[in-house]
Amino acid sequence: MSAPFSSAVAEGLCGFDEHEWDALVGDNNFYNSYRWLRALEHSFGATDVLAVRGPAGVVAACTLWEGDQSPGLFFLPDCMAGIPGPWRQSFLWLGGRRNTHNEIPCIQGRRRYEALGEFGRSALKYAQEREYTGVVMPYMPYPAAVEFAEHIGGTVVLHSAEAYLEVPDTGVTGMMARSCAHDRNQSKSEVAAFRRAGGKIGWASAEELDDSIVADLITQNRSRHGSTQGRDWMERILAGQRKAGVSQFGAAAISEFNNEITGLAVFYRFGTALHLRYFGADYSRDLKDYRYFVLCYYEPLDYAAARGLTTLRLSTSSLRAKVNRGAKIEPQAIVVKCVGEPHIRDSDVKEHNLRMIRQYQDQFAGHLCRDWELVEHYQVGG
Repeated sequence: MSAPFSSAVAEGLCGFDEHEWDALVGDNNFYNSYRWLRALEHSFGATDVLAVRGPAGVVAACTLWEGDQSPGLFFLPDCMAGIPGPWRQSFLWLGGRRNTHNEIPCIQGRRRYEALGEFGRSALKYAQEREYTGVVMPYMPYPAAVEFAEHIGGTVVLHSAEAYLEVPDTGVTGMMARSCAHDRNQSKSEVAAFRRAGGKIGWASAEELDDSIVADLITQNRSRHGSTQGRDWMERILAGQRKAGVSQFGAAAISEFNNEITGLAVFYRFGTALHLRYFGADYSRDLKDYRYFVLCYYEPLDYAAARGLTTLRLSTSSLRAKVNRGAKIEPQAIVVKCVGEPHIRDSDVKEHNLRMIRQYQDQFAGHLCRDWELVEHYQVGG
């Protein structure tokens, strides 16, 4: 008989072994890796960590937080828009703070089912003891969401999608070769326009960067898109990353004009995946040089191919721009479980999910990954 698992709650990650934690984390799940989560602790303070252990050590674990209290990507009423429920009440959030990709770090193999079951029961117990209305885990790849929901009796609600690029061996040349003529010509024209404008591209490790310059450029871009968090907030995040050693995984594509930085894109390498996290630009220079597309999509393909990386992860925003440059779209869901009486009607969820399926099929036909077939199976045929 297999030895039983036990669960416990710790304050912060400092008592966990980095290598033991990261052994549970897949390449696409970088934002639940040990150093990224430690960086968040250094920047914003430690949160509780729920961990399941077996005879050989940790088999499942996840950080906990409370979401945002104002509208945005991590505000539950926005995530659950269109589905009636108690979304303004207090819920326990699973996953890293402000993560737009979440999977539960967990062992693979024959005991995974038991490990996830123990984790799910413990998460619900934690929420009940602290009088949360329920538990949520957002921005989960759909197959991971279905798997977790089965263990906690939760509801799977489509609420977002993530873009990614499979990296050809020949980099950007290979990407253009597999694109349709319209998209290929668009990509070529953008690269040519960047060169005509006198732009130059270089790469630097995150450890080499000047955080004050990086924070300024990223803040300019965030402000342009409605963020009210200033440069000090961004510098605080970068300082936390340096303290946690996240910078060792980071690299930046940097554009210059007349030897002055005009933009940058910051990436993090984890396993065989390269994750785009930040874009920043000097918007006082209206160069019309397509630096965003060159830095975020074209240059990193060559960078990744040269290092044997297989996937470029592009997050959840600006999906149309990303699919026009070769990306595929992956469905994401939030798993919701109320602690007491059920507060969600299955018919409301099914109607919502079917509406989202049709919306993505209409907007991104030909660019949806195969997971959408699983979504449709569960919502239509399941």
